[in-house]
Amino acid sequence: MKKTKIVCSIGPASNEPDVMEKMVRAGMNVARINFSHATIEEREKACASVREVRKRTGMNVAILWDTKGPEFRCGIMENDAIELVPGETIDIVKETVTGTKERFSVNHPSAIDSLNVGDIILLENAKMKLEVIAKYEDRVTCKIIDGGVLGNRKSMSVPGIKLDIPYVSDVDREDIIYACEHGGEFLAISFVSTKEDVLEVKEILKEHGREDLQIICKIESALGIENLEDILSVSDGVMVARGDLGTEVPSEMVPIYQKQMINTCRRLGKISIVATEMLETMMSSDNIRPKRAETSDIANAVLDGTDAVMLSGETTIGKHPVETVAAMASICETTEKYASFDYAFDIESLDNITKSIASNVVLSTDALGAKLICAATISGRTARVISNLKPDAPILALCTDEKTGRRLALNWGVYSSTLPFLDTTDEVLIQSVEKAKEFMELNKGDLIVITGGFPNTDTKRITNLMKIEEI
Repeated sequence: MKKTKIVCSIGPASNEPDVMEKMVRAGMNVARINFSHATIEEREKACASVREVRKRTGMNVAILWDTKGPEFRCGIMENDAIELVPGETIDIVKETVTGTKERFSVNHPSAIDSLNVGDIILLENAKMKLEVIAKYEDRVTCKIIDGGVLGNRKSMSVPGIKLDIPYVSDVDREDIIYACEHGGEFLAISFVSTKEDVLEVKEILKEHGREDLQIICKIESALGIENLEDILSVSDGVMVARGDLGTEVPSEMVPIYQKQMINTCRRLGKISIVATEMLETMMSSDNIRPKRAETSDIANAVLDGTDAVMLSGETTIGKHPVETVAAMASICETTEKYASFDYAFDIESLDNITKSIASNVVLSTDALGAKLICAATISGRTARVISNLKPDAPILALCTDEKTGRRLALNWGVYSSTLPFLDTTDEVLIQSVEKAKEFMELNKGDLIVITGGFPNTDTKRITNLMKIEEI
């Protein structure tokens, strides 16, 4: 049974319920709806399909919304494009002008104040490169390092620099409010570089009564990597967004940063997702098998201990969305059989009852070869802590409602089922065994490990129970 979760971006190739159902049965756990591309109608259709697939399969498929993020772009160009010639100079000005070979404007003039001599400016996903050689009150002068043809409103970035532009744009604010009003369990926010970016989004969630929406921060810059622990202190996890990250840092550093981010998430008990170009060759009509390099890429992310891997264009516009999910699931499951996750115990302190019980649950499960861990949980915390320790057996979270189960959809190895609120230990044990038998085939003599919590003197539920049950 696959433990690494699969996030699938939803688009024209995958938004019909029949196709999505096949993807879920093949291994998809979370549907990603990208605000950058999906129209209102496409969003509504994707949500409706997810709800329908939940009914058909009985699986707690979650929804992850993905924001566009702050954008730094050039303005309109003369004749729709200008040529940048290496060695020549060009001004970037605060004034709104039609771009020429001498100067062009940007959508956020205040960003120019953040620039300094020596800064590198990347244009159109690093296809072109400028270096700031002079700074004035109303402009900067740049030397063209790598030239090309610059069109209207193309993307711009400045590696390592926090630009003076609003993190939450008007468009993003509207999209975040839309997410608050239309359900979903996760919100991925783009181009996060500081803790303050996250807090700004959390304030919007609070205003609209959705503080429960889990925030996944897309790390796409060197500054985001530098501030990773601060960012994680106010969020629920990160997405290693390798596409944009690869334009901001040397490409050879991307796999290093990927490993570092996964390790940091694991140590702090946060979610990690690895994304971008994982099975891109399967998008075409004549290729239904992954390349060996792609297989290795996915396998290495699994070996690093990522919670989830993600498909983008492969499932939005690709020719083989179902086959792509199946291929990714197969790679994950096979790799997990040979992986050693002993390092998972190198986490931030086991200094409370829940963490202590969880560690003993995992040690007992692995030592005895138990088939399943059943975790009775109201908030999902018990299952999350166990997941972070990477047990050999899958984790069945027994939740009091489906919403809590869906909130666990990105946690490694966790599957969920509903269980009514139970007051006694005996009831929990009896129902856990029944749910375990429904979840998977168990034979006489098989072992399962049951854990959960009960109210203590201050009425809070903590994980304080562990029992090894023989079928």
